[in-house]
Amino acid sequence: MNGNGGIILTAEALIAGATDGAAREGFGVLVAADGRIAAIGPQAALLAMAPGAEHAHLPDCVLLPGLVNAHQHGRGLTQLQLGFPDMILEAWQTTKRRRGWLDPAAMVPLAAMQMLASGVTATIHANTTWGAAGRQPDDLARTIAAYDAAGLRALVGIGAQDRASLVFPAADQPAFLAGLPPALRELVGNPDPPIFAATADEAAALYDRIAETLPSHGRIRLAFAPAGPQWVSDALFTGLARAARARGGAPIHMHALESVAQAAAARHLYPEGTLARLEALGVLGPATSLAHAAHLAPGDIAVAARTGTRLVRNPASNLRLGCGTAPLAAYLAAGVGVAVGTDCQTMDDDEDLWKELRLAARLATVPSWQAAGPPDAPTLFAMATLRGAAAMGLAGRIGQLAPGLAADVIAVDLRRVRGVYADPSVPLLDLLLARADARDVRLTMVDGRVLYRDGRFPQMDTAAIAAAAAEAAARARAPWIAEREAAVAGLVEAVRQHYAAR
Repeated sequence: MNGNGGIILTAEALIAGATDGAAREGFGVLVAADGRIAAIGPQAALLAMAPGAEHAHLPDCVLLPGLVNAHQHGRGLTQLQLGFPDMILEAWQTTKRRRGWLDPAAMVPLAAMQMLASGVTATIHANTTWGAAGRQPDDLARTIAAYDAAGLRALVGIGAQDRASLVFPAADQPAFLAGLPPALRELVGNPDPPIFAATADEAAALYDRIAETLPSHGRIRLAFAPAGPQWVSDALFTGLARAARARGGAPIHMHALESVAQAAAARHLYPEGTLARLEALGVLGPATSLAHAAHLAPGDIAVAARTGTRLVRNPASNLRLGCGTAPLAAYLAAGVGVAVGTDCQTMDDDEDLWKELRLAARLATVPSWQAAGPPDAPTLFAMATLRGAAAMGLAGRIGQLAPGLAADVIAVDLRRVRGVYADPSVPLLDLLLARADARDVRLTMVDGRVLYRDGRFPQMDTAAIAAAAAEAAARARAPWIAEREAAVAGLVEAVRQHYAAR
């Protein structure tokens, strides 16, 4: 099934999107040869409209727009699998010095497989440190090639950072380093070598160089991805915002106010409010998305709503790394557009966006006296579709099923979702969001191409991808000896104590 002559997908029902969430029984999708949706309607009408099209019927299924994972890092193997157990975020980040470079050409295909198998058709690949300074241009090329080969739609971030990375605010790092034993200072390096672009000119030049090589189909796009407020100076933020505007309003995607320590540093760096400063620097707006955003103050929320800045909720990651719970209900009540992402750190360590979305809904009632209740099903579904599309800069192109939009379509099996009985008074979308997960996804289509069906990936050599990921992970571990492991453990403890004291 390749869609070259058009495809008709039919199922028990179709939910076109989050706008109303209504299930239309017996409806299907006519996909044109160019990968766009030509029509939606009853099966008989579609067959009459395109009698020569290939017809794929999926019994006991519902057709839906593909999901958008609006913040992840393309690792494929989870943090725990790679040897980074859960702990407070800042100490956890330090544990990554235990390992060497992880080849994105091996990691990203595995991540793409996992996303496609769970119904994700588009993703934001955040700035990613693969473990070596100076590698970002080559790593980005490998990352983009892997997403292109997989067929997944991706917005890939070009990282930028010019402030100290080990502890923050940056003014604290010299004293912190001076207090370390010589062996740990040597482990860190002085200065700590840069991973990302250190100037806006460097980031812009890299953006332009990569943009010239992007495939013409348009599934892969670029974003500027400053590491986060505590790691980026005002000058770099201003330069990146200017570069984004000069490139037709290129998206900006960053981590922001993720942890308690980051929020404390931000209060010191931005006494007028973090988002107020970012707005003054020209960074915010509908093309900007902030991942995590677990510690926005009321003033920050108001700025996000006023500027149209998008937030991306990462509930399991925030819980597992001691960052707390973002006030989703407050964000939604203020009219902020909120998407959802896995951050490669889901509650069950399985990269299942359905469960992540469900967790976000459950946590929206915490603390109970601040919430009016969990978001309703259409609002929740919008976080994984329309709002994710907007965060990617693809509003009006993906995120729902409608004529003229890209045919990013998934089919979800309803048999396990319904179980032995499901009361007919429960709307189908409510049932899906309460019970569906990756096990129920039967088909994933991107741009009219079926990339996953019934446990198989027609475009991928799954055994080779798994073997390459395992080999790359083992290779990243091989250089490290017991002495280095002990030194990193000492540095992790020093970082933990540094933040605990604050």
